[in-house]
This record gives sequence, structure tokens and C-alpha cells, in this order.
Amino acid sequence: EHHNVRSCFVIVYNTLLGYFILCFCSLHTLQRYSSLLSTSMKRTLALLAATTLTKSARSIAMTTISTSERTFTCSDGVKLVVKSWSNSNGGGDNDGSNMTPTKKILCLHGWLDNAASFNRLAPLLLDSFPVSDEQQQQPMEILALDFPGHGLSGHKSVDGPPQLLAEYAYYVLECIEALKWGKGSNGGSSGGTRTVVGNINANVNPNNSAQGTISGGKTNNDNGGTDSDRDDKINLIGHSMGAGVSVVLVAAFPELFSSLTLLEGAGPLARNANDCSRHVRAACQRRLKSNKTLFPDGTNGGATRAKVYRNVDAAIEARMDTTRRMPGDQYLSEEAARDMVLRATVDAAVTLTSNSSDDNHPVTFRHDPRLQWPSLQYYTREQVEAIYTDLCNSNVPVSILMAEDGWPVDSWSQSAVKDILKPSHMKLLKGSHHFHADPDTVGDVAAEIVSFLKA
Repeated sequence: EHHNVRSCFVIVYNTLLGYFILCFCSLHTLQRYSSLLSTSMKRTLALLAATTLTKSARSIAMTTISTSERTFTCSDGVKLVVKSWSNSNGGGDNDGSNMTPTKKILCLHGWLDNAASFNRLAPLLLDSFPVSDEQQQQPMEILALDFPGHGLSGHKSVDGPPQLLAEYAYYVLECIEALKWGKGSNGGSSGGTRTVVGNINANVNPNNSAQGTISGGKTNNDNGGTDSDRDDKINLIGHSMGAGVSVVLVAAFPELFSSLTLLEGAGPLARNANDCSRHVRAACQRRLKSNKTLFPDGTNGGATRAKVYRNVDAAIEARMDTTRRMPGDQYLSEEAARDMVLRATVDAAVTLTSNSSDDNHPVTFRHDPRLQWPSLQYYTREQVEAIYTDLCNSNVPVSILMAEDGWPVDSWSQSAVKDILKPSHMKLLKGSHHFHADPDTVGDVAAEIVSFLKA
């Protein structure tokens, strides 16, 4: 009997080893003969190979991770797209649809990035929270939103207001409303997104009037509510600009969130109040000049004259070069850049040369070019301090992870975070600004997030 068991084990081991060798050889062959493939074929084969390896590895662990895209139309007509990752055990449906996720994570990307920046982090987080019948754990779902003008999401209209940090917070809130997340087991009687008056506090009194006044006093460390209420709340993860949006959003609506993780960012970019007039002048001048090129006929149908790259690889190199020109000693891996560029580009409507071949198909970035304008309005230091105070008083646990070669942080911001925001967890990790997306550093980032969420 022991001999039979050992034989079966050897057969299974050899089968799995052969399968992985086959997948590796397929990837090697793809790389060797990539010059013979068209851009679209490269994308399809690369995604197929990655999916095959991912599914095979997770099948062994009896955990399936499924991905999907969701689209929402906001009240102002702007289309939002989110990428979803979810898990389930081997006995459930492959998409986990027969189980209701109890741990919900929402990820917000940085400026000119997109939801694909979480392609490596999300699966690692899911693997760290396995579905176990013995522990009666339910599956979790991770969503990454493409901000308006980024990734697959739509652009603001020509006459729409400039995109401000608080505007992004609004669209995240529209997404949360559409998902019906963060309402608690009582169907939203905890306050939800009602209009409030007075100083914001984490606990909204459900017995208040329709105006939704805020109850006084600080809340407990668990942010109020029963265990089931906390399960339905959102764990928010924000990177860079997404970290700034996250801080503003949680400070304004703390009752929706159970935790906040900030990656390479600790809040809105604070500016000196005395520079307000200069910011308005710079934004108006850039808008006057750019609109004549972006919208020559005054409509969205006008030619945007976006830069055309000879192929995807050229666009990837441009994305990596942009990171190298950022403050500090920043860098971006080719793998992380490829993830984001594949989601951020479309085939160009024109060709660079009359004899352009399929393997040199031109592409252009789909993001809204107005994202590169200077902001019309920045938060002042006094406003950031007030936001930090509200967030600290909300008792929503905050973790801040920074990279050794990341975005430089000025002394004022460091002091404000330490003395006013007072995060419960802070750590400096190896890597650069996109350490959560680079394959060499994402593991450490995931481990810190998991430790924080399980604390």
C-alpha cells in the first residue's frame, strides 16, 4: 500500500514538473521569435502564457483566482472601469460567484498609471488570505479602479472642470455606491454617504435627523460597529496620487473604511498658500494654449494629435524613461511598465511609414492629455493638516510604506505625518516608486500589507 502511494506521488510530481517545463519553453520560444509576431499576437500570447502559469500554480494550492473587468457609468456620464481579482476554494465556482466576499480591498493607482499597476500585488494578497472551510473564511475581492482619463476609463468632457484631487475622490465614491460596498450589514443605516454637518467623526449616529449630523466623541479602535459591519467595510490601498485621493476620501467618509494603506505617498501635495495666484495663472495659460490643439473644432471629436510610437516596446521604453526623469533616483522595471502600457495604449489611427509591417505596428497612449496640465488648485499646508487631524481622529488604522529610491519627501510632510496623522504602521522598503508593481520588490510590499491587515 505504501508503495502504491509513493508511486502515485512520483507520477503526480513528474506530471506537474513536465507541465511547468512546457510552459517555460513556450515563454522562451515566444521571446526568441517575438520579432516575427505582430503586436496584437504578442499581447495575446503573453497574456495566455501568464494566465496558464498562474492558473496551474494556484490549482495545486486548491485556490482559484479569477479576474474580470467591470464598467460603471457615473451620474455625469463618465465611464469608470475597474479590474477585479477574486478567490474561492476548490469546491466553489471558478469565479467565486457562489460565495459572498467578506474582505473587500479597493486599490487606487498613481498619476498616469492605471489598474494594471496592481497586477502583481493583488494575486499575492489573495494568496495570503486562502479560503479555508476549517477556519470558516470567506473569499475576498480586490478591485483596482482606472481614474477618469486613465487606463480604460472615459475622459471628462471638453467643458468639464479641471481634474482636481477632490474630483477623483468623488468618482471613487460613485464607484463604491455602484458596488454597494462599505454599507455595513444594516443596509447603510450607519450613515453611508449622506450629507453631514459639523466636524467629521468616524461614527455616524443612525438616529440623527435626515441631515445626518455627526455624533460627538472619539470612537473605539475598531472604528465602531459589529464584526459583520467591519467585514463589509473597505480596505483602501492608494499609491502615489491614489494615496492622496485615499487620504482625502477616508477623512471625509471614515465610516466606509476599515483600514487605509498608503504606498509611496502620505496625502495631498501641500503648497504654500501665497502661491495660489501663480498656480491659477499657470493652469489658465496652459489650458488656453493646449485647448487650441486638443480641441480645434471645440468638441471631443477633434484631433488630439497624440504622440505615435512605432510599437508597444517603444511606448514601454518611453514610460520607463519618464520615471527615470522624475525626482530622486526613481526607476521602473520593464515588466511593470509593460503591464501598464498594454492597458494604456491603443493602435494608432495612422502609420509612421507607408511600408509599416504588422510587427512594427504604431500605438498611442489613450490617457487624457489634459492630465499633464498643472493643477488649477492645490491644498494648502493648513488644509492638509486639517485632513490629517480628521483622519487621525477617525481611528481608521493607517499604514504607510515608502521605498528607498522612491519619491523624495520634504521635511514638512515628514513632520506632519509623524505629529498629526500618526499612522499605526510605517516602514521603508527596498525598491523605487513603483515597488508594488516591480517583480523584484512586490513580495515585500505584499507581506507588509498582509501583516497590517491581519493585525
